[in-house]
Amino acid sequence: MESINRTRPADAIQRQNQLSELIARKQESIATGISFNRPSEAPSSWLEISSISRQSTIEDSWSNNIGRARILAQQAESTIDTMSNGSTRIRELMVLANNETLAPQDREVIALELASFQEQFNQLTQVKDNYGGQLFHSGDPIQMRIDTDVLVTPTPTAQAVAQDIDIGGGATEDLDQILTDMIAAVRTGTQAERAEQLDRAKSLTDHFSSLLGIQGVLVNRLDEQDLRLQESKLNTTERRSALENTDIGQAISQFQSLLVNLEAAQRLYAQTANTSLIQLIG
Repeated sequence: MESINRTRPADAIQRQNQLSELIARKQESIATGISFNRPSEAPSSWLEISSISRQSTIEDSWSNNIGRARILAQQAESTIDTMSNGSTRIRELMVLANNETLAPQDREVIALELASFQEQFNQLTQVKDNYGGQLFHSGDPIQMRIDTDVLVTPTPTAQAVAQDIDIGGGATEDLDQILTDMIAAVRTGTQAERAEQLDRAKSLTDHFSSLLGIQGVLVNRLDEQDLRLQESKLNTTERRSALENTDIGQAISQFQSLLVNLEAAQRLYAQTANTSLIQLIG
């Protein structure tokens, strides 16, 4: 008999305390919009949210790399485009220079224009990028990570732009030397020498067209990767919201149900407390 009186009130009080705690948590989740505040309240959701947070941090770093790489790649593309247009004009000049009816003064005008391109190209190959470094740097290519196993090189090296120009037959030559030889051929060279430099002019246009195409492909690739990351961020944000945010309608319904249960538990406890020992065992 004694155990009945001692156990039932304690159980009832514990039940009321548990319901009160649940009600308080539900009120808090409704007020804050967050469905849980401690890992113990939803362990699986907490683990998934932690994983999402880590992945989001990694993807943010990739997005930053993409933004920086795109700026560099577009600057390189614009610079190479200028050089490509210049090489087209150089080829036109060499076609003119191969006309044997030209007067010496006409050849000098062509040579002077070629010299201006040589100066311009020397400046462009030494141009600074938007971050203060060399746009076309010397040495190994600079690579930037934009995905788990994806590295990109936003700009070609100085060697690729101005040193390793294919002139046919497996040979390469520096840009500055090619232009120096062209100018000399126009001013004092023979017909055969000018014809040879016309071939070099074609090599220049092919070279810069190829570099320009590579940069265009790279910029498109960066745009596509950026779009993929944005979609991934949207998906993870939606998933985190589903895990973390309170469903207000559902929470209010659960809150009301808990209140009903608490009231019922309180009534039962009051009835039990007022019941005599004889009534309990009778």
